[in-house]
Amino acid sequence: MRPLSILHLLSNRWWTGTAEPVLALAQGLLERRQQVVLGVPADSQVEELARKAGVPLLEGLRLDPRFHPSSWLQDVCTLRAFLRRTAVDVLHTHLSHDHWLALSAVRLLNPGRGRVPLQVRTVHTMRPPRSLSNRWLLRHGAAHLITVSSTLQRDLAERLRISSARISAIAGAVDSQRFHPALSGAHIRRELGMSTTTPLVGIVARLAPSRGHLTLVEAFAQVHTAIPAARLLIVGKGEFRPHIERRIRELGLAEAVIFGGYREDDLPEVLAAMDVFVLLSPGSEGSCRAVLEAMAVGKAVVATRVGALQDIVLDGETGLLIAPHALTALVHAISRLLRAPEQARQMGLRGRQRIEHGFSRPRQVEEVLQLYHQLHATQRRSSTRRNG
Repeated sequence: MRPLSILHLLSNRWWTGTAEPVLALAQGLLERRQQVVLGVPADSQVEELARKAGVPLLEGLRLDPRFHPSSWLQDVCTLRAFLRRTAVDVLHTHLSHDHWLALSAVRLLNPGRGRVPLQVRTVHTMRPPRSLSNRWLLRHGAAHLITVSSTLQRDLAERLRISSARISAIAGAVDSQRFHPALSGAHIRRELGMSTTTPLVGIVARLAPSRGHLTLVEAFAQVHTAIPAARLLIVGKGEFRPHIERRIRELGLAEAVIFGGYREDDLPEVLAAMDVFVLLSPGSEGSCRAVLEAMAVGKAVVATRVGALQDIVLDGETGLLIAPHALTALVHAISRLLRAPEQARQMGLRGRQRIEHGFSRPRQVEEVLQLYHQLHATQRRSSTRRNG
């Protein structure tokens, strides 16, 4: 099959949520010898990292989701000019703002002035669109939707009444060479002032009200009563930290809970230092990358039956699944794994195997590329019938 010309648009300035998986996908497609261009906000953190990664960029886009008419018009003109001079096969968007921009630019293409590309949108999050306009956008603004889990695929089809034939579930992926079980977390434990035998529970998530930190702290208070040596490591940053700290003080856990801050360069080693990894809610990127990374390092996971978490974690095999907000079940799950370290280790090893077979970056790139070719062939046949 011939290489495809693919344009990805992402209106995200920061290295959070959707940015890492979109850049990784673009890199993977380039490695497969596809012609890829990435459009991201000018002078943003994402643009800087894309340049360092060697991903070709569509220059001059502002992609400001706050919607200023002048910058919007400039972006429409920039994108329309690019589409007129470039034979783009696939235009792949990831957030509502860049999706609206793509739709506007394509609709403004004059007949015969540039090929109309196949439009694909990835829906990264479980949060339903709040406005009627964005609900319309998902229903009618793209030839095909990609979701990051089968749960989200079903939710979109049912909630927005979209044909299941127009939605594909392609799971998230993790860099299994960077995150692997041979890593040692010994120096992280020394940094945190604990021994190699201290039972350590960890979470990596933005410190936001929706991520379940308060529930985890409440559960850990009971775990710590039963297992006094246990410690809780909270990794991440965010506006909710003062609320979490206040509750920790109220529960008398100040000496048992450690804030690790935001970690990027040494995140694999931080995960390696943990005995049990907990995630109670997906974030803005619904593939739950933090769980994938923990499993790739070989850690047993405790998670809720929400979103992609229930697709990723196999209950009783690679970790333990509990109902949302089930405090007692959370206490029992964490305690069970801390008291049975060999069982937790075996779960972690099976989790690593699951990552290698089902959540590798090459697998994800191959699935996306196959879908592109399938949809592009269907589009060509439809065009031939209309013009024949």
